[in-house]
Amino acid sequence: MQEYLANGRLSRLCLKELRESLRDRRTIITLIMMPILVYPLLSMALQRLLIGAAGSNTKSSPEYVIGVQDEATAKVIGSALRETQRAASSGLRSSIDIRRPKRDSVPGLPESTSKDPIDLRDTSQSAGQVFDSNVSNILPSTGDAAFSIVIPEGVPVSVSLQDGDLDLAVLSATLNRTPLPGGGSFPAFEFQLEFRDGDPRSEAAMLEFRKAMQLVNDFQFASLSQGKIPPSVQLVSSAVGMRADPMASIAGIIPLVLILMTITGAVYPAIDLTAGERERGTMEAMIATPAPRFVLLLSKYVAVVTVAVLTACANLFASWLTLSMGGLGRALLGEKGFSFLALIQILPLLVIFAAFFSAILLAMCSFARSFKEAQSYLIPVMLVSLAPALVTLMPNIQFSTLLGIVPLVNILLLSRDIMTGTPSALPAFAAVLSTLLYAGAALVIASKLFGAESATAGSQETWSELVRRPKRLRARPDISELAIYLALLFPIFFVATNLAGAWKLDISPILMVNAVMLLILFLLLPALYAWYRRLQFSETFLLSIHGNAPGGAGVRGLRFLGVIGSVALLAAGLWIVAYEALKVLSDLGFGTLNLQRTAGLEEAKAQFLKIPFGIILIATAIVPAIAEEFFFRGFVLSALRTRLSTSRAVLYSAILFGLFHVINGSMLSLERFVPTTILGLALGFLAVRTNALWPGILLHAIHNGLLFWLTRFSESELAQWFGSDQEHFPIVWIVASAISIGLGLTLLFVSTLKRSDEISA
Repeated sequence: MQEYLANGRLSRLCLKELRESLRDRRTIITLIMMPILVYPLLSMALQRLLIGAAGSNTKSSPEYVIGVQDEATAKVIGSALRETQRAASSGLRSSIDIRRPKRDSVPGLPESTSKDPIDLRDTSQSAGQVFDSNVSNILPSTGDAAFSIVIPEGVPVSVSLQDGDLDLAVLSATLNRTPLPGGGSFPAFEFQLEFRDGDPRSEAAMLEFRKAMQLVNDFQFASLSQGKIPPSVQLVSSAVGMRADPMASIAGIIPLVLILMTITGAVYPAIDLTAGERERGTMEAMIATPAPRFVLLLSKYVAVVTVAVLTACANLFASWLTLSMGGLGRALLGEKGFSFLALIQILPLLVIFAAFFSAILLAMCSFARSFKEAQSYLIPVMLVSLAPALVTLMPNIQFSTLLGIVPLVNILLLSRDIMTGTPSALPAFAAVLSTLLYAGAALVIASKLFGAESATAGSQETWSELVRRPKRLRARPDISELAIYLALLFPIFFVATNLAGAWKLDISPILMVNAVMLLILFLLLPALYAWYRRLQFSETFLLSIHGNAPGGAGVRGLRFLGVIGSVALLAAGLWIVAYEALKVLSDLGFGTLNLQRTAGLEEAKAQFLKIPFGIILIATAIVPAIAEEFFFRGFVLSALRTRLSTSRAVLYSAILFGLFHVINGSMLSLERFVPTTILGLALGFLAVRTNALWPGILLHAIHNGLLFWLTRFSESELAQWFGSDQEHFPIVWIVASAISIGLGLTLLFVSTLKRSDEISA
């Protein structure tokens, strides 16, 4: 396989499969024609839906709600509406007419107790203080239009307007005296209002209120000939965008359509490159070539993903262009609409989802012997995929941390939140990482099914072969088993850490719960998996005491002392490097973790001082060292070394080690990734040099113990110890730690020099 990767054969195979896929007219239709047709039609349908909803709301609720900030502004608005009634009662002809409102036409308002039609009454409502004028019912020639005046509680009127609770917002309302050139003066209203741009109901309310105030000005102009000077109205209005509601079901249609179109783009290439070739009789000829079956599947997978990504790009650009031309994007997604930044952020999500679903499609199509049979297999898959997708359209569905690990739902909700400008860090991290792990596991399953089905024409692989216990004992797990196990472990680990973080417990029970969780997830479950898959425990988890070292007892004793010395030197330096890395990254704003001041750590430190340090050492140092080394330097590193070089295996296992430590309960501690990965590199190098797990457990326990021991000192004690009032170690300490790490690595290399031939294996 490495030969194919090195000499470019894999890239040529991928180009061949991609050219064959793009020749299919169904792929071209999905890629080019569908976006051109779907999004303009979808835009018109959504516009009609919004307009219909606004019209329906106008008919069922004829009054418009005017929001004011205080009672004084409400009284000025009421006075202006009384002037509107006065102008209409004078017989002035206008396009609008004024009449006393019917009480049943204004739902939710209390019964009137006043007989005065121009009385401004003060009533109380649970939603806020309401000021209603009986003269505020305006009857244009096109239908009823009433106004009610509301004072929102605890929120500015502009915010309430953007949230859709108001139809108009009065920012200011004054009643002044305007002087006349020949002497005297006349009253004049001045209003500053806001309405929602792109919202038909708010725009209609603005129009009707403007008509009412224009009638007052017309009445003043008509009265000048009679020597009367009634008030005039000066109106200033401005438009604001409606603040997007992240739970709005209509806004969730856009990501759903993008996902469905991405799926559609991958369907036909996946069927054609597997079941289609088997039906045409070309699959057997391809399998007869010297290329490994996984390479053949990988070339088909790259072609399917490429077509799916091209389809996603075409649909994403078409949707962005459609929503950006006009007010539909602002009406659905808020004032910014569908921004170009949101487009750039959503594109990688569609690529990740395309990689995930393409692997599922290839796995399903590996069973089919014909194009029609493959279609019949994929119909249930599409229906099952639609069910969680439609859940995201339900109201009040928020993108929580637990939904971040649900396939398809996580990408949909994250895309919706990016469009509306409300993404959350931890669910987004969980969505991206879990989808990548699911994609890797699905590709592994597809490779197993593809190879088994293609090996012998006339046989058909079943899903039971994937979970059946092997009959032969094996030394180590392979990468495919690691991918499947990680895809299962991550959601369990994510849910467990979030549930544990949600419990309102003291620090001592939390430490015990975390210790038990680590033992179950990283020790018990890997051990059970190794037993079921018939893996040798000594090779998989590096349980040998001497690491198969050659020589007699004396040589082994010297080697043992050398390893102990190297562990001591590494432990003396690594914890200082880890502390400084955490502190620097926290100061740069990469996270919230600070060994002296994390969220709630002041209270936790007070509880720490009451707990015996032995219990803390067991729960935070010894148990994590045993469980995590058993999994990351045992199971993970052993699986990676079956296909990768030792250096790459150590690097990848350290990265996985760092990623799992980023999740800190309900928080995302990005600053923990770098120091934890550095520790993982040292532990991995120690494991492969000694071929034993116990040196890493010892180093890991000492490292964690020293860090938590540091938290038991007060700031004044640390300042006296460090020789300064800063929270960093003195430069002398940092240099000494670097020298200690260098000496430790040198001693480890020398004491294990006789095993150097195994490192290159």
